Amino acid sequence: MYSISQIINSQTVYTSSSSSSDENNVLQLYSSFKKIPKPTPKQTSSPTPKPTQNSIQSSKFKTKKPILKGDKKYGPIPFRDKMECDSYHEKKGISFKQLWNWSPVHIFIGIWTVADSFEIRNLIRTLNIIQQSNLIEDKVDFKFIIGIPSNYTPELKSQLTLENNTYGDIIMLNNIENMNHGKAYYYWKWVAEYTEYADMQYDYIVKTDDDAFIHLQNLALNLRPLPRKHLYYGFENHDLFMYGELEILSIDQARMVGASSFNQTEWDGHEDRYLGYWLINHVNSTLMRISEDCLIFNDPRIRRRFSWRPWASPNSIVIHRLKEIPAWKSVIDLYIP
Repeated sequence: MYSISQIINSQTVYTSSSSSSDENNVLQLYSSFKKIPKPTPKQTSSPTPKPTQNSIQSSKFKTKKPILKGDKKYGPIPFRDKMECDSYHEKKGISFKQLWNWSPVHIFIGIWTVADSFEIRNLIRTLNIIQQSNLIEDKVDFKFIIGIPSNYTPELKSQLTLENNTYGDIIMLNNIENMNHGKAYYYWKWVAEYTEYADMQYDYIVKTDDDAFIHLQNLALNLRPLPRKHLYYGFENHDLFMYGELEILSIDQARMVGASSFNQTEWDGHEDRYLGYWLINHVNSTLMRISEDCLIFNDPRIRRRFSWRPWASPNSIVIHRLKEIPAWKSVIDLYIP
C-alpha cells in the first residue's frame, strides 16, 4: 500500500499483462468493470454530538495530507471566513451551523474522467478517502466514470485493469468515451441499474468532473434539509440546467432518467444542458429545482464569466476548473488540515 505522498507525487507505473486488443477483449474488460463489488457501508464510530461550524476544519486526520511540489504558477486561493454572497439556506434564514440539525444523508458521486488520467484519479481518490474518514454521520461513496477508450491499446487495458483491481472504483460505461454525445445517458442508466441492487440506499446521486474539488461534508450538510424526492440541485444556468461541475438528482429522479429509452437527439449536446432539457421535457411538472449560486464556483484565481467568486470560505461546496495538478495545492492546504 502506498503512502499518500507516494500516490500523489509519483507517476504510478502499471505493467502490461496482455497483448490482445481485439474487440472481444474490449467487451470482456467492459464486462469485468461492470462486476465491481457493491459498496459495503462504512463502519463508523458513534456520531459526534453537537458538532460546531468549524468541526471539519479542526478535526484530526489519520493520514497526512499530500504535498504537491513544483507549484510555481498557482498562488494561494483567496480565502475568507464568509463568502461575499449568501448561500441558498442562508437566504432561507438557516445558518451553516443549523444544518447539523437535519438528518444525515447518503450520497453517491460519479466523477467523470478519461481512461489515461491516472494522476488526477490518484489525487482525488486520496483526498476523498481522507474526507470520508472524517464525515460525521453522513455517508458519501464515489467512483470514477469512464467510457471505452477510442484508442484502447493493450498497455492502457493492462493499466486500467491493475488500477481497478487495486482500488475497485472505476466504472467503464457501455459506450465509446465522449463528453457530450451520450455519456450522460449511459451514466444515469448505469446509476439506475447499480443502485437497484447496491447495499447502500442512496438519497442523492451526483455527477461531477475530475477538475472539481468537492468538500464532502459541506455537500452533505447542504443537502440535509432538501427534499429527498423530485430534486434537481446545483448551480443553475438561466436556461434552467445545472452546470456540469455539480449535477445532483434525488435517487427517484436519477432512476427515472436511467430507465428511459435512449434517444440520440435528446443527448447529443452539452451534457449538463441536455440533462436539464430532458428533465424539462419529461418531469418538469413535479421537478423541484434548487440552485446554490454561492458555494459552487470556479477557481477564484481564474476569472470566468460564469460560476466565479472572488474567494472561497470554510463553507464552500465545490471549487471547479482545477485543470492542473499544482492548482490543487491551495485547495489541499485550505481543506485538508
